[in-house]
Amino acid sequence: MARVIIIGSGIVGSSAAFHLAQLGWDDLLLVDRGDPVHNLGSTSHAPGGVVALSHNKLLTQMALYSSRLYRQLPDYANNRRMVNPVGTLEVAISQDRFNDLVRLQGEALSFGTQAELMTPSEALVKLPYLDPAALVGALFVPEGLIVAPAHLAGAFQKAAKESGHLEVRGDTEVIEVETADGQVRAVITQDHERIECDHVLIATNIWSPLLGDQLQSSFPLLAYEHQYLISPSLPELDQFDANRLEDEIIYPSVRELDTYLYFRQHWNTFGIGSYHHRPRPIWPADLGPSAIHGFTPQDFDGEPWEKTQRLFPMFRGTDFNAYPHRINGLFAFSVDGMPIMGPTAIKGAWVATASWLTHAGGVGKSVAEWMAAGETEWDMRQVDVNRFHPFQTTPRFIERVCNKNYAEIYDIIHPREPISEPRNVRLSPFHARHIENEAVFTTFAGLELPNWFECNGALVPQYEDRIPRRRGWAAVHWSPIQGVEHLRTREIGGLFDLTGLSIIEVSGSGALSLVDRLCSNKVDVCPGRVVYTTWLTARGGVRRDLAVARLALDRFWMFVGEGTRPRDVDWVRRMGSGLGDVAVTDLSDGFTALGLWGPVARTVLERCTKADLSNETFPYFTAQWIDVGYTKALAVRISYAGELGWELHFPPEFALGVWDLLWETGSGEGIVPAGFGAFDSLRLEKGYRGWGTDVYTEYNPYEAGLGWTVKLDKGSFLGAEAARALANTPLKKRLSCLTLADREAIAFGYEPIMDGDECVGHVTSANFGYSVGKPIVYGYLPTSLAVEGTRLEIIYFGERFEARVAADPLFDPKMLRMKG
Repeated sequence: MARVIIIGSGIVGSSAAFHLAQLGWDDLLLVDRGDPVHNLGSTSHAPGGVVALSHNKLLTQMALYSSRLYRQLPDYANNRRMVNPVGTLEVAISQDRFNDLVRLQGEALSFGTQAELMTPSEALVKLPYLDPAALVGALFVPEGLIVAPAHLAGAFQKAAKESGHLEVRGDTEVIEVETADGQVRAVITQDHERIECDHVLIATNIWSPLLGDQLQSSFPLLAYEHQYLISPSLPELDQFDANRLEDEIIYPSVRELDTYLYFRQHWNTFGIGSYHHRPRPIWPADLGPSAIHGFTPQDFDGEPWEKTQRLFPMFRGTDFNAYPHRINGLFAFSVDGMPIMGPTAIKGAWVATASWLTHAGGVGKSVAEWMAAGETEWDMRQVDVNRFHPFQTTPRFIERVCNKNYAEIYDIIHPREPISEPRNVRLSPFHARHIENEAVFTTFAGLELPNWFECNGALVPQYEDRIPRRRGWAAVHWSPIQGVEHLRTREIGGLFDLTGLSIIEVSGSGALSLVDRLCSNKVDVCPGRVVYTTWLTARGGVRRDLAVARLALDRFWMFVGEGTRPRDVDWVRRMGSGLGDVAVTDLSDGFTALGLWGPVARTVLERCTKADLSNETFPYFTAQWIDVGYTKALAVRISYAGELGWELHFPPEFALGVWDLLWETGSGEGIVPAGFGAFDSLRLEKGYRGWGTDVYTEYNPYEAGLGWTVKLDKGSFLGAEAARALANTPLKKRLSCLTLADREAIAFGYEPIMDGDECVGHVTSANFGYSVGKPIVYGYLPTSLAVEGTRLEIIYFGERFEARVAADPLFDPKMLRMKG
């Protein structure tokens, strides 16, 4: 009998075992079908580079934690130096790549680490075998490492075993996870041994979907081959003795990302890694026992080899076909490029997969915290196994998107860039009208939704003096038409496609009990009332903000974003388990929605319905069923745009009819169709928080300016105890609004906020406030600086822009427009 059986002894499984042991969990059993240290998976052949910095905050948190933890572990064996703190040198052979490194250096400050921009000659000091003529510049990241991955796994195992908490078994293949009544009971091995357990953690990486299928959970990933070669001894490296441990690695690892290449020293030889070849996907069922395949020389011959010799003259005159070590190693690629972690549909069954060496320490830490405490230090929204929509788990989608992810692995991705393929996976029921209005689309949870409408381009001259000019990177995935749609909504009205809203219905005699338990605000209100609230974690972090409509004494609708719908539905169902007469129903596909907002919204909607829309009959923050054309619609009087108006929710088969009725009625008043671009700038100007950018579990409602949604006198709710403590604790930081002095300055997110030479926070949201005439950014600041008038600076692509803490919100602070 074991408390936890961890399947897979690679770096992730071993890290998880170590962290569970650190948390005091005992009766841990780590099993692997091969040698538990030098196993058959990716850990044993990984070249060992730990890349400590990326454009993704969570991945950088995990990477930095991993880098710092790996340095603290005692060496597993004396025949290798397990950890080599030599740093990572990112080299740029194009100006675009160097510009991206400039941006990354700023993010390093935001993420709590350092990175140094270098000229080609300065890069040569770090690694004297480079050809500086091939470089535009470089970025040196000191916290990068080169490690011996299998030895790290062994070190994790050794530490956990010495604590008395862990048993390790090799040559033990798990062929089945036995369940009963929705609960893990045991695992069955290839020798038909049945080992009972309370929990199972699947950490088999490229093979993980095989066990996931048994647990009613999909882990949408594929294995991909990538190439690694080690040269013979090179004359330039003769001073390094292959018999001396201290000579193994002197120089930093090098990444040249335009060609998808990386390099590292092995004593008097060099290793070359390449992703620069056509995707070679392998489905889990076809993998076989090893993560090492034969080298395919045709994939390396050509540009990868040419660029290798261009960067490193010492390779010229050598023949890579004669190199003694050449493999195609297998690594996991998920459909969104992120790890897959957390609790599966079966109680007691967990997963930690689709992770590489760089993040494995952080992945092990987080999954151990999740298992032990039900939540984690870092926000898990991007890696939760329950985040996937059904379409994302279909074989066609998995193959197309994972192929794309491989082909674009090191591409420079704009922060506003939608997925490149596949497109038109899901279409809004208003799609035909969007085409007619020349929509420029973005993607949201696979949905094609308008970013702006080219049909509004004729209005640009009317507003051009109120719309800043943008050039270069700032102008990508942007149009001045977004400013037109923003201003037109404020002045007259806009019609917005809200198909990206999802509806979770909670009904039954236990409905109030569940919704009240989930929500921090009071939801025991009269039917017809709408409540803005948060879901908190047990530690008081904001799991989500949302609107809740009470439609009857025993019926609530909770409105969440389509992007997080699977995770949110799973959460509500988990929280409702065992509460008695309560049903949790995902109504999202049965409804679509439009937002009609602006000064003429009431006038337009009154002409389309017999309902009384007056303030007295239909006040702000209420919901009613009304007729609109040939359908009944739930009209919800709220506005993320900060204007008078309604969300209208109705069955999708009536979509075009409702759109046409509102359009025909409103076009004479001057309303425009408006897209996501305007929606974002409207909400930011109004000070509305963006979930996943401004608020998530790492921030509490008091820091986020949402403390008013937490009603400590309402009784018990999830996070109440923590919220009470937080309410009586002085704030250390606060989400603050800042405006930029330069009208044409811009930010996208994660840019550092500077007080002199000190980074005091980073940008969480940014856009131009077209109604207030200023660029707006939000970010968490120390409370001593979160004072209106405080002067700070934002670093954008290496340039400093003056910023000043401003009132929050900047627009209509008394909410007169929405309540009018």
